[in-house]
Amino acid sequence: MRKSSRVIASLLGLTLTLTACGGQSSSLPSMPMGTNGGPVDSSVQSSTPGKPLVTIPKLYGDLQYTDAGRRAGNAPLRVSLTLRYNHQAELDRLVARISDPHSGSHRQFLTATQFNERFAPTEAQEKQVVRELERAGFTIVKQYPNRTIVDAMARTSTVEHFFSTQIHSVRQGKHGDRYTNVTSATVPSSISKLVRDASLNDLVVVRTVADQSGVESQRTAPQFPTDSQGRSVIPLGGVEPLDSTGKLVNGNFASGSLSPGWINESSTRGNYVQVTTAQSYQSTYSAFMGTLAPPEINGWASIAQEVTVPSGGELSFWVYQGSNEGQLGYGTKYAWQAGYLLNSRGSILTTFYKTVNNTNGWVNYTVNLSAYAGQTDYIYFGCYGDGYSGTYVYQYVDDVAWAGASPSPSPTPTAKPTATPTAAPTATPTAGPTATPTAKPTASPTPGSGCNNAAPDNGPLTNSDGTLATGVAKPFDFPVQHGCNGAGYTAAIAIDDPVNTSYLATYLSAAGVTQTGTVTNEAVDGGGSGDEAEVDLDVQTISGLAPGANIIVYDMGSLTDQAIEDTYNQVLTDGKATAVNSSFGGCESSDIPFADSTNSIAEQGAAEGVEFSASSGDSGSNECNGSKGVSAPAGGPYFSSIGGIDFTDTSAGVLETVTMGSVDGDSGGGGVSTVFSLPSYQSGITGMITTGRNQPDISLPFYPVAVYTGGSWGEYLGTSWSSPASVAMIIEANQLHSTKLGWVDPTIYSLFGSTGYSDYYTPCTSGNNIAYTCSATEYNQAAGIGTPKGWALANAL
Repeated sequence: MRKSSRVIASLLGLTLTLTACGGQSSSLPSMPMGTNGGPVDSSVQSSTPGKPLVTIPKLYGDLQYTDAGRRAGNAPLRVSLTLRYNHQAELDRLVARISDPHSGSHRQFLTATQFNERFAPTEAQEKQVVRELERAGFTIVKQYPNRTIVDAMARTSTVEHFFSTQIHSVRQGKHGDRYTNVTSATVPSSISKLVRDASLNDLVVVRTVADQSGVESQRTAPQFPTDSQGRSVIPLGGVEPLDSTGKLVNGNFASGSLSPGWINESSTRGNYVQVTTAQSYQSTYSAFMGTLAPPEINGWASIAQEVTVPSGGELSFWVYQGSNEGQLGYGTKYAWQAGYLLNSRGSILTTFYKTVNNTNGWVNYTVNLSAYAGQTDYIYFGCYGDGYSGTYVYQYVDDVAWAGASPSPSPTPTAKPTATPTAAPTATPTAGPTATPTAKPTASPTPGSGCNNAAPDNGPLTNSDGTLATGVAKPFDFPVQHGCNGAGYTAAIAIDDPVNTSYLATYLSAAGVTQTGTVTNEAVDGGGSGDEAEVDLDVQTISGLAPGANIIVYDMGSLTDQAIEDTYNQVLTDGKATAVNSSFGGCESSDIPFADSTNSIAEQGAAEGVEFSASSGDSGSNECNGSKGVSAPAGGPYFSSIGGIDFTDTSAGVLETVTMGSVDGDSGGGGVSTVFSLPSYQSGITGMITTGRNQPDISLPFYPVAVYTGGSWGEYLGTSWSSPASVAMIIEANQLHSTKLGWVDPTIYSLFGSTGYSDYYTPCTSGNNIAYTCSATEYNQAAGIGTPKGWALANAL
């Protein structure tokens, strides 16, 4: 008997008889266990052994796709096969034992080697699958040490023949051209007993909080003409005649109008450019362009002045800006505030700035234009918009002057300047005050002596765009407030974009948090760029709440089922992270193979001591195209499903109320699975609906969170905030206990079953997520158990 098999037998307390080939059978008898301590039924309700799941994805809302016809037979296509574990029933019982807080085997996790030797597909099984694929004309592009996933490429005609299906090209809104099988598919009988699930599409199957509104398919990014040198051209109309000396005039708009000097260069109809007294830097007037509220301008609202650039050529000006494009995750894709130097044909010679800022005050820019000295060019300020009904963009401009010169005519300074510290053209000011963390935590850690007496979060609770790290750490009593900042442990973030660490630095400065852990990017399947706002939200949340933790951002480039499954498998292969965050989700019943595969990988994580957490969704009880349904991957029984609630607290950060509301129609996801059975750890809990796995498990704040992304601050919402917050808490609890805690669902339900709301949880007392209502006395499908009392729960885990 191999050593790993002896270890597993010892954990199960049984005599183990191995099969000769490490195949599908085992002599393990049924294990007598209590109601809440039994093995989880990890199977999908509609699956049967030996019949792999290969379905036609049915996606909704902004993930919906339209058929573009039969895919060319010679077009390349990538498929992914998830192989079955061996001894599945034994694995289920083993994970139940090591996750049961009442078991003598509690948290005696397997190593990756032990798992692979006993439960992973054998080398012979994997080779059989690879051999059949290669014989059919596939090229193997990726395999893993745990032999669980095989990725392969082939011509479309080869894929269609091998899987007895038909592949079509499709168009998936903003995600562009994709492909999927449009008829039922089967896995050849020669390998069907070895394959659990197969993916024959590259559809984006889940959405993030920054992608929740589903409106981008209604918007089109602008395309501007270019000149012979490839520079974008902004068409110029008439311009005010050049001042006789070539000087910049009326830079502070003290004339009360654009003239002399400036001319309205707007391409959009309406009164969207005006000289106003509503805001000014030091004098009475400023130039305004754009709209203060939706709908957005449709085209340019802009002004320009022809000047001769002087020697030295340093231009100074002040702007006051606002937009909700950044907080909705669009960045400068559809609209922006800008300043340019244009030549006489409208070609952009240099960009002063291109932003979607919310400055909440005046910001100074100084731009060196000495390279253009002696030229007659055009200073141009404007806002561009696409006319969308849900967004806006605007800016005020004032005190435009060559450095060292006074605006002409000279302003009369007021007694109350509103200037903020100057910012370089590529940066915006940090919003919100900063604070110096205190030198000592508020309490000493107790169990495990693993904490490092780190300083607690003690920055501002909020800024003008929402809640900052301390605004969560204090009211929910995170372990960081007691000296446990996650040092020595690593969190993984599965997402489709690498993190910009300069944005993180700006956030932490505003939040008054000093980070000591590391943040790194790791590309999966080539990586790429996707949801920038989401990765910034995830990283800023974990870094702010667990500043000692290391973070690895696994950038998969696109949220397809193949990419997500490869990412999860890569996390386990690397073996560095003890908790994994997934701030995304989609209708569970839309793509059952995806729900099944991700849950299967999470079970391996549970066996090896890795916690998988995922957002429960932002559509309340109606995740499936406005109809009842729950979110995947959060609904997998081996995931912790994290819901979202609203809360109030005192000015000192003391929690007052936990409720549930709706923000622009969004609320925390929850409900009952039609794919997975009720897991044993939820059985016997008052309030459970017994027809399937219930979501969420616990909840944390939903709205509003301040995120620095795309070069500006924005207000965001969703369980994309609550999920990484839960990961930060788990990482800190690992440090507290000086060991990884692994998958915690069985423990949190055991604690709730024995103590209710007396010790470790705070109930959501009112509100609903459409179909389900919060309850102060029992589990509910709106907020789950409720919110954790962080320090108390961390000690009890």
